[in-house]
Amino acid sequence: MITRVTSQDFEDKVLKSDLPVFACFTTSWCRSCFALCLVIEDLARHYKQRIRFVEVDAEDAPELVERYHLRALPAVLLFKGGKPVKKLLGFRSRAPLKNLLDMLAARKQEDV
Repeated sequence: MITRVTSQDFEDKVLKSDLPVFACFTTSWCRSCFALCLVIEDLARHYKQRIRFVEVDAEDAPELVERYHLRALPAVLLFKGGKPVKKLLGFRSRAPLKNLLDMLAARKQEDV
């Protein structure tokens, strides 16, 4: 399941999460974002008890876009222990994302 997150609840749902978080920054007009969201829905079912998946509308959260220096969409930030450990800009297919998520779910606090 993918949870929609806003600037107001980003800290509680992402930074304070007990699970690693896959945060996807998208917009409604971005075609690559739509394609990535389809991939993420599949991955969210696979990792449902190990990784939290959230979606952030970049147009509604410009302060988060600025804070994390997101210069292209879609953008993915992986968080572990409240800290970003990986940033991906642009569309990614399922296989490389799955490999990255396998490492994220298996690792302790090291960077991915």
